[in-house]
Amino acid sequence: MPEYQPFVTIDVWTMVFAWGNLIILFLFLKKILFVPLKNIIDQRQKQIKDMYDEAQSDKEAAASMRVEYEQKLAEASAQGDEIIRSAVARAHKQEEDIIREANETAAKNLRRADEQIEMEKKKALNQIKDEVSSMAVDIASAVIEKNLTAEDNREIIDRFIGQLGDEK
Repeated sequence: MPEYQPFVTIDVWTMVFAWGNLIILFLFLKKILFVPLKNIIDQRQKQIKDMYDEAQSDKEAAASMRVEYEQKLAEASAQGDEIIRSAVARAHKQEEDIIREANETAAKNLRRADEQIEMEKKKALNQIKDEVSSMAVDIASAVIEKNLTAEDNREIIDRFIGQLGDEK
């Protein structure tokens, strides 16, 4: 077994070389493989964190926009209500104006009608006076049987009309 002994024995220099090779391999792999891999992982984590931050800010912006749109919607609703109120107020004012104008027009028409009635009364009264005076002249001339002068006729007519006016 002495020939197999170098395989089974612990040789310190072989162990030092093995450990040295292992450390060199580790440092080599760390420099070439681990550092770039760690940088890639860090970049990926940063990208993911940025995406989450962006998503969160987008969510907050959307929430603030929603509040803003709700406020604008409420304002628009209030403006719509105000427009409706002002339109109703204008309609009521127009209604009052139309009614007032109609009343004024009716009052004018009534005054005109009253004036026309009064004029027609006066006209009819004057016509009746003319007819009565002509009848009075005829009766007077028949009673007196003489032809009166125009001035005599006028005096008789004026007296007769005066008596008619006093009776009314």
